[in-house]
Amino acid sequence: MKALIIDDHPAFIAALETLLRRLHRNMDIDTATSAEEALRHIEYHPDYQFILLDLSMPGLDGFAFLRALQQRMLPIPVIIVSSSEDPETVHACINAGAVGYIPKSYDLEQMAYAINKILNGEIYLPQTLIQTSTPTDETAVKQRCEHIGITDKSYQVLAWLAKSKTNKEIADELDISVHTVKAHLAKLQERLQTGNRMDTVMEAIRLGLIDG
Repeated sequence: MKALIIDDHPAFIAALETLLRRLHRNMDIDTATSAEEALRHIEYHPDYQFILLDLSMPGLDGFAFLRALQQRMLPIPVIIVSSSEDPETVHACINAGAVGYIPKSYDLEQMAYAINKILNGEIYLPQTLIQTSTPTDETAVKQRCEHIGITDKSYQVLAWLAKSKTNKEIADELDISVHTVKAHLAKLQERLQTGNRMDTVMEAIRLGLIDG
């Protein structure tokens, strides 16, 4: 597995390198302290399995890097690792093409858990966006769901999805099959007009269907 770390703080780069090698002992890791340097890496090595990207850097920032990557039509998964936990920033990153968002406030164990989730194709959002309770105005939420066409069971799937649960974990929690979970997820994406799990959660938060 090959990865690229982009951050303007060498000490943080070193910490991420240590973490990634704990996850995959033989991982091939390149590093860059600016988006410009990272783009030069990618010109020669477009085969990275994933990129860890800081948002705030001198010169091109993280958003500019994401745009540059899209312009080059390189489908490399990008995971944001940032000090910001602002919901609007998280949403903007997902809309810009990032596949995950991990706060720098996390310790290494939390980061390892989050990175593994994302690399396994699951959703991971900052815990500040995920509340354990449902929205307080349940009547309003129910009305919104009915208007959009989200059934009670699909809403239950959505609630567990927002807690970063896998399809198997959701199936176990709701005592349904994984196939049924996938069917509900497909329906949620259709109703919310989203393309993946993370977009589905972010759109549900934006619409006030779940707490953010």
